[in-house]
Amino acid sequence: MGAAAEGGWPMSRNSVSTLPGLLADTASRHGERMALAWNETTLSYAELLRESGRVAAGLAELGVGPGTRFGVLLPNWPEVFPLVFGATRLGATVVALNTMATAAELAFYLDHAEVTHLAYSPRFLRHDYEARLDAVLGETPAVGRRLQARIAVLHEGMLPPGATAYSTLGKNAAAPPPDVSRADDPAMVFFTSGSTARPKGVVHGHRALAHQGYTLPVRFGMDADDRVFGALPMFFTGGFVIMALTAFATGAGLVLQDHFEAGAALDLMERHGITVYAGWQLAQALVDHPGFSERRLSLCKGIWSDVAAAPLLLAADHHTVAVYGMSETATCISQADFRDPPDLRMRGFGRPAPGVEIDLVEPGTNRQVPRGETGEIRVRGPSLMLGYLGVPPEETFDADGYFRTGDYGRFDQDGTLLFDGRLKEVIKTAGVNVAAAEVEACLAAAEGVRFAFVVPVPHAVRGENVAAFVVPEPGQELDPNALLAHCRSELATYKIPRHLFRLEEAEIPRTGTHKVDKPALRVLAATNAGSAFDLIET
Repeated sequence: MGAAAEGGWPMSRNSVSTLPGLLADTASRHGERMALAWNETTLSYAELLRESGRVAAGLAELGVGPGTRFGVLLPNWPEVFPLVFGATRLGATVVALNTMATAAELAFYLDHAEVTHLAYSPRFLRHDYEARLDAVLGETPAVGRRLQARIAVLHEGMLPPGATAYSTLGKNAAAPPPDVSRADDPAMVFFTSGSTARPKGVVHGHRALAHQGYTLPVRFGMDADDRVFGALPMFFTGGFVIMALTAFATGAGLVLQDHFEAGAALDLMERHGITVYAGWQLAQALVDHPGFSERRLSLCKGIWSDVAAAPLLLAADHHTVAVYGMSETATCISQADFRDPPDLRMRGFGRPAPGVEIDLVEPGTNRQVPRGETGEIRVRGPSLMLGYLGVPPEETFDADGYFRTGDYGRFDQDGTLLFDGRLKEVIKTAGVNVAAAEVEACLAAAEGVRFAFVVPVPHAVRGENVAAFVVPEPGQELDPNALLAHCRSELATYKIPRHLFRLEEAEIPRTGTHKVDKPALRVLAATNAGSAFDLIET
């Protein structure tokens, strides 16, 4: 049965439909309010707008313009936002790059997105991005031939040869260049793990991102007096849309943490009076910190979660709301409302967001299922992506213009969306999607491995862990440490299996049609996690 929410954008913001327009709009209303805080750095909205204009002028001098694919490889630093707003002001498409990516993954991102200009940090914590980039350029000549300019954001160290310093961008420009962004043009690309071996590039237009910036805060109950905790990575939609854009559209302050550490996070929350919180995968570490009981926190808005730490973190009178969404829909397409009674706010996943149509249909058909029955969730509406990078629209959207999510759900008698499972083989670990196919392809390429099958294992804090069954080539012994080292060389940390099981080919559970029985493997993994059958420490 289908459902759609009434209404659209907040009426006063209806004309704002681009990212640069959103920033200019908020600066005109809340220019002197704090937009960003990071360590000892703060920027007001007026300052962020001026900085974005300066950066845009410098990027234009480097050849950035309409159609440019502009990569951003940075932790949660303030410079991310002048770069995003500056590049999109020029008509460029920003490609958000995962700072946890290996050299092989980074090569794929840069090549697949055809990045021509790159802003990056040469080094951060244990990451040597300069060395990683050198490896990419040496091993993937097409990336090097395409890359026209590198902009280095330096907080320490020397400027790499051939790079332009971020601090010098546009310093001699007389005025910022005009804003040529258009509502229906692509604005940003976010890479997400789907059900394929390679990550997919989700392309979002300006209109969708601006819509979410203005719409989501309404049901969160956010306003300009709020402070938002920004520890979720900005290269994921969860960080950029739910944290940054909701703050920037309302005039709230975004407090950044560039790498999560529980004690420092608690300091920030207390010092800045953080009121808006998401990122429940971090919650247990916060409440387990020795100094947690001494903190005076004000967390009362944002996304509801039923994790055990929630009652300890949230204020007694909080009004957090349950939500459902994904990268392809620029996060939330279903939300409860902060004004709903507690049972409704924290049960299921709320009701369709403004302008969003959610249908529940039989998998493989467009026949709607009756209310109360389970069907595949399909969606269309103002926050839907333009498509996947390099994939024809007809392979992504059905004949009615809906995107089929690959998730099962149902509506209850109140119109609340309930989630019943996934059709696609995607593992959700610590809030991040991991494609089973990608990890399977990596393990299958390791020496001595004949087959690899990847499934989720439930985990109390992370939601799910990645578990892998490996079948050796005949006569081969498998070294778990060697397999994990191979994974570390090819996959980001969060994709590496936390459970590794050995199976003989004859032991693979199969269905009546001889397909691998993944549900049976899930049961086997959950039953044997941490046992002698599990080859690695969890």
